[in-house]
Amino acid sequence: MNPAISKINEKELKGRDARLFQEWKDLDALCEKRKRESANPFKPSLSYIIRRKTPTGLPTEYEILYRCKSIIGVEGEEKPRKPIFGDLHKMSVILPNNYPSADGNPIFTFISDIWHPNIRYSGSFKGHVCLTIKEMGVLASIKDLVLRVERYLKYQMYHAQNTYPYPEDQGVAEWVREEGEPNGWVKFAQDKPEPPAPKPVVEDTKPDGQKPIRKSLSI
Repeated sequence: MNPAISKINEKELKGRDARLFQEWKDLDALCEKRKRESANPFKPSLSYIIRRKTPTGLPTEYEILYRCKSIIGVEGEEKPRKPIFGDLHKMSVILPNNYPSADGNPIFTFISDIWHPNIRYSGSFKGHVCLTIKEMGVLASIKDLVLRVERYLKYQMYHAQNTYPYPEDQGVAEWVREEGEPNGWVKFAQDKPEPPAPKPVVEDTKPDGQKPIRKSLSI
């Protein structure tokens, strides 16, 4: 757990502050779980950085770091254009002053390039993540929405058809329909389990002149 969380008296929080604190706790617990499960705890599949806080120390802006295989662009201009893959993706999450409310939905924006029909690839709204009003309701948690975006990155979830709720990026959606899907490029090996964390090794002490025996401890 983030040490700063334990310093806050949850019982004294009300309204918006109580919600901000709960969101922080839930997101932190998710990221701690990913860290424990990772073969490299310094590079977990999901982590966060706090970019802005309230005067009472509660986060209102996060930077989410995803470490997974995803499409970040395409090669050249001549069709068919092969996908370009990346493994580290950064997203900003801003909680406005009127969050949580029907008009105060969190704002999800990718800082790094992402090639997905429901994420704007270029232009003045570059990086904007399209989540429908239903999913962005006041009861939707930041943790669940962060996990939903992770499914976007892995192409486990996308909407590329020109029907409601309509793709956020029409150019990427066209690529998915006409090039990505026909060539199987949106079905990549993103769900391979991480290798297990190495088990600690101990050495049995032996009399002088004999080599120690190395043993792996079961966890």
